[in-house]
This record gives sequence, C-alpha cells and structure tokens, in this order.
Amino acid sequence: MLLTYIVSVLVCVFSIILLRKVAHQIGAVDEPDGRKQHEQATPTVGGLAMFIAVFAALLISDGLNDNVEILMGCAATLLILGIWDDKHNLSVTSRMMMQIILVLVVIVDARGTVRHLGNLFGVDIPLGIFAIPFTVLSFVGGINAFNMIDGADGIAGFMALITTLGVTTIIYVSGNTELLPLAWALIGALGGFLLFNSRFLVKRAWVFMGNAGSLWLGLVLCWFTAQITKNSISAEPALVLWLFGIPLIDTLTVMIRRIKSKRSPFRGDRTHIHHVLEYNRLSVKQTMLVLIFAQLVLNGIGVFLYVTHAPGFVVFFSFLLLMAVYYYRLRHFSESLVAGSLRSAGS
Repeated sequence: MLLTYIVSVLVCVFSIILLRKVAHQIGAVDEPDGRKQHEQATPTVGGLAMFIAVFAALLISDGLNDNVEILMGCAATLLILGIWDDKHNLSVTSRMMMQIILVLVVIVDARGTVRHLGNLFGVDIPLGIFAIPFTVLSFVGGINAFNMIDGADGIAGFMALITTLGVTTIIYVSGNTELLPLAWALIGALGGFLLFNSRFLVKRAWVFMGNAGSLWLGLVLCWFTAQITKNSISAEPALVLWLFGIPLIDTLTVMIRRIKSKRSPFRGDRTHIHHVLEYNRLSVKQTMLVLIFAQLVLNGIGVFLYVTHAPGFVVFFSFLLLMAVYYYRLRHFSESLVAGSLRSAGS
C-alpha cells in the first residue's frame, strides 16, 4: 500500500507542475470576481492532476476491480463535465441531470446502492423500492456538498482528505482490505494537491481543484463511504453523516437558509461556514485550521461510534442534534451575511 501512496503523491505533484504550464493557454484558470478571495487568475488543473494520480496508482496496485473500474469511468465523465463547467459555467439543470445519470450508473453497476437506513427506531429499516431514489439523492447531495465547500484555499482538499482517512480507519478496523488501494490512492493524490493549494506551505494557492476536482471527488467519496455499510464492515448508514462532517452540515444549513429567504438553494452567495469565520475576522489560514480541527473531531466521533457499535438511532439523532445546534447558533449571522453577499456579488 505504501507504493500506491507514493506513486499517487508523485504523479499528482508532477501532473500539477506540467499542467500549470499550459493552464493559461487552454483557458483552465479561475478569474477573480466579487465573490472570490483570490486576486490573480489561478489554474484549475488540480482536479485533473488528482484524477491522473489516482488512476495511475490504481493501475500499479491492481486496484481496478470491476466496481472501481466503473466508478473511475463515471468519475472521468464527471471530471470532463467539471472542466467544461469551469470554462463555460453550465446551468444548474445541466449539471444536475449529468450527475443523476452518472450516479445511477455507479449505484447500479458498481454496487453503490444503500439498501437500508440502519437501526433508527429499534429495528432495521429497509428501503426496498426506495433504495435507488434514496441513494441517488444522497450521492447528488454529497457531490454538491464538496463542491459547495470549495470556497477557500485548502478547505475542500483537507475536508476530503480527513473523510478519506476516517473511512480508511474503519476499513482497517474491520479487517476488510479490498478497498485499501483506492483509499491510499486518494490519500496520496489529495496530499500532493494540498502541497500546492494549502496556505501552510505556499503564500497563496498555486492551483485550484475547480469544479472538475470537487465533482469527481464527491462521487468517489460517496461510493467509498457507502461501501462501509455493506458486507463485513456493516457500519450503520447514519455513520456516513459524521464522516462527511463539515461539508454536509454546511451545505444543508446554507440551503435551508436560502430556502427560508425565498432564494434558490443553488444560488451562490457568501454564507458558507468559511464566510462566517471570515465575518469573525479570522484569516484564511486560521479559518482552515478551525475547519480542519472540526472535521477531525467529527470523523473521530464517527470512528468511535463504529468501534463501540453504537446503535443507529444514537448515531443519527446525535448528528441531527449537532446540526440543529450549529444552525440556530449561527442564525443571527445569516441576515448580515446574506445582505453583504447580495451587495458584493449581486447573486
């Protein structure tokens, strides 16, 4: 597994260095505007570099079994969609339709379907005919959670990395090694990307993952986390909520806030959690540290709940309580944030 990790890191690093040289020529750059923090055009080739790294590492480690092969094929299609979206700004409807189609392929052909809700009320709740619709909704929500959290240097990369580490820990504890090549390939690619994106090592991000990166990463992480609810691992499905952690809490609360304000839940603004922290005068680096710590804590709780075999209703309702506390604790910021967002971005 060490070889898988090393190959993934090195391929990602070299791919970013090479792709940055041509990014401006092919138009793969993110131009600054009213809603964005960066002041210079920044290459958006991080997502492509990470995909190349993961794919190369899986080839070397023989990790491309039938299910993972289908998953990576759909991820590649979502990557292309993201590259096109970064350049041409596709409509929400177009993005959603493509996501739904690709998610359907993954959950049906790559065995990603969640077939039960776990023990929420003292008895296991099977989904039956609702299994596929529920899984599609969950996957599309997860994909967009990572896409929407990608609003400040390093945040989306670290959130994805910590989620992957949480899932990998559960896999190790369960003794199931089938998914480890994909786990180490993801960890390596994200580590290589963060060398160029995190402000711990660079003054400003040299490269972004772009929609191309956040979309395919979201798909792979949704499938990856769904696997721990199956076979020998048999984690409670609600455990996935803790592993997704900050991106999920942030996306759900922001969408609820937008709907209550009678705006589209998909209409961009500056009301995400990193904007809340900025509102409280935290720097980008401080914001990143706070969110990394919070994501580590949530994933640590998730691993603890798995190891202690906590009942499904404890796993689910404790997360629901946490999200409710977060939402109501920050509700007094919402009006100021929304007003400021609409004034600065006109969106």
